[in-house]
Amino acid sequence: MRRTLSTLMLLLTLMPFMAAQEKKPLPQLRYDDNQSLTWEEAINYYQILDETYPEARLMEMGMTDAGRPLHLFVISPEKEFDPEVIRRKGKAVILINNGIHPGEPEGIDASAQYASDILSDRKRMNSELKNCVIAIIPVYNIGGALTRSHYYRINQNGPDEKGARRNTRFLDLNRDFVKQDSRDARAFAEIYRWLDPDVFLDTHTTNGSDHQFTVTLIATQPEKMHPEMELFFRKKMVPELYDRMQRVHNNEMVPYVQYTERGEIKAITGFEEHPYYSTGYSALFNSFGFMTETLVYKPYAERVRSTLQFITELVRFTSENHKEMLALRAEANRMTLSASEYVLDWEQDTSRWDLITFRGYKWEETTMPLSGRKTGTYNREKPYVDTIRYYNYFKPALTVTVPDAYIVPFAWEEVIARLKNNGVQMSQLEADTSLNVESFYIESYEPAKRATQGHYYNTSVRVKRVNQEVAYLKGDYIIPVNQRANKYIIYMLEPQSEAGFFAWNFFDSFLEGQDWYSVWGFESHLKELLDKDPALRSAFEKAKNEDEKVAADPVAQLQWLYQNTPVSELEKRTRLYPVGRLFNNTVK
Repeated sequence: MRRTLSTLMLLLTLMPFMAAQEKKPLPQLRYDDNQSLTWEEAINYYQILDETYPEARLMEMGMTDAGRPLHLFVISPEKEFDPEVIRRKGKAVILINNGIHPGEPEGIDASAQYASDILSDRKRMNSELKNCVIAIIPVYNIGGALTRSHYYRINQNGPDEKGARRNTRFLDLNRDFVKQDSRDARAFAEIYRWLDPDVFLDTHTTNGSDHQFTVTLIATQPEKMHPEMELFFRKKMVPELYDRMQRVHNNEMVPYVQYTERGEIKAITGFEEHPYYSTGYSALFNSFGFMTETLVYKPYAERVRSTLQFITELVRFTSENHKEMLALRAEANRMTLSASEYVLDWEQDTSRWDLITFRGYKWEETTMPLSGRKTGTYNREKPYVDTIRYYNYFKPALTVTVPDAYIVPFAWEEVIARLKNNGVQMSQLEADTSLNVESFYIESYEPAKRATQGHYYNTSVRVKRVNQEVAYLKGDYIIPVNQRANKYIIYMLEPQSEAGFFAWNFFDSFLEGQDWYSVWGFESHLKELLDKDPALRSAFEKAKNEDEKVAADPVAQLQWLYQNTPVSELEKRTRLYPVGRLFNNTVK
């Protein structure tokens, strides 16, 4: 009996060791060999981390267009994975998104390396993640990641194989964050709403420039922030990230390089981030947003390490400054609930700039060896350093007054579905009713001649505002503008928004006419109509006397008569934007 008990005690003592021995070994990351993780390898990598460390959890979230679920990997030193509980404990949440363009995969490998490093070093994890939790989307564009080739982004310096830019539906997911045509974007919105991250990072590669820097950085457009948050971001957070990258890692960064003109780089311009981009979307919810764009011509391993360094510094800064960041964001959220105006469109302020150090290459005219085409190129044998202007200030180009609520007819179900998916709270009319609303007539717009993202994008929208009674039906949706999703609501429902629902053609059918009239049937009733209505006849004769076109054109006369009879009331819906704006709203 004593021997049996001793054996049992020995087994109990050895069980944790035996269990650890049975766990799968973590695969070796191969970015030093110019190889990137496939989607299957990435998920397997995180599954092993999940099985090995109780501080980590891999979750399946919403479905993507590839028929695979979108995964989310969370690292929480306290083993707490409920975002509400995490927030109640005063911790910041950081969300890192990778592989939106799987041909730009360094974030996929860098995030996997970061997760492995931090989990395997408990002392470091307890120190660096003391005040925050990290959430990682291993690969966002799964469909693009499953389609790999050496020939995607063929001018890119590694890795050997890369994924496709577009997803399974051939959508560029970094243009889909607000319109959400893809399952991928809808799954991302659910994750974003669930986590409500304080800090957001999206990892990319840029092929739009050439210079000595490995990392170019898009920091979310500061003007979109509330004033105190903007001041903290401009004066403390962004400068410290630049400083630490250079001082600690000897890796000097530069803002994302957008030329003012092709050729010698004399100035660069700030990035106007529309909300269809990832950081533009995160700005709608008052997050501190960043996008790393490592340079396509640098070796792959160098790009991975640079992304890893930035992740490390972003986490460190957030953990050290979490109280101030959370307080600033909480105040921004409170101000969002009651803001009376909202900027729909921005333009660059060319009267303001910062001076930055730029390390470039000389621009030289050259002749291409195969085609004989004369062009210019940056000569990497001739580096230089210069001080140039960085135009990173914007001013409002279009501002709207915020209504108390919007009303969206039940018929526009695709709009309603997207609003709900982004956490928008709404109620429905309990009976048919007429409401006094501020409405818009679309006076002019320019539809695109070529499709973009499967839409013929509407631009240059001009509207006429009218206050009028409009009939609504039971089931139509009242959307109050007093909630966390206010910025998304306003941006998507205002007809002049650059990437709202009207811009993306969700409402185009209302631009068509109503019944109109039949020339053959209508004219036979005109004499009787005019004989019975002397006032109408008088107005008609006056119109012919004063308007040569009406006097000379029989069809113009019919149109005038139609528009001045009661039946023309039907046509008041033509080009009437379906979404109404309510003020002093008492509708429940």
